[in-house]
Amino acid sequence: MARYRSKPVIVEAVKISRTITIETTEGSLKGYPGDYLITDANGDQYPCQAVKFESTYERIRDGVDVKSLFLRSLRKFKRKSKELFQTKS
Repeated sequence: MARYRSKPVIVEAVKISRTITIETTEGSLKGYPGDYLITDANGDQYPCQAVKFESTYERIRDGVDVKSLFLRSLRKFKRKSKELFQTKS
């Protein structure tokens, strides 16, 4: 029997800070403070409870994290300089 994995879906989301009501094709949906407002690939929006959202989605990195890149480079530089000075002694 073949095995399958569900395809990951990328959505945009923001944490809701106040109660909102969203009108959808399925009717009115309410979102409460702490919930997430999701915008899917089709542009459809809907609220999602925080617990469900956090167990279903994980944040993806959007570009370069300059701080971590800088810290990694600094650690590498420090390690290489230490090696260089230790070999000269």
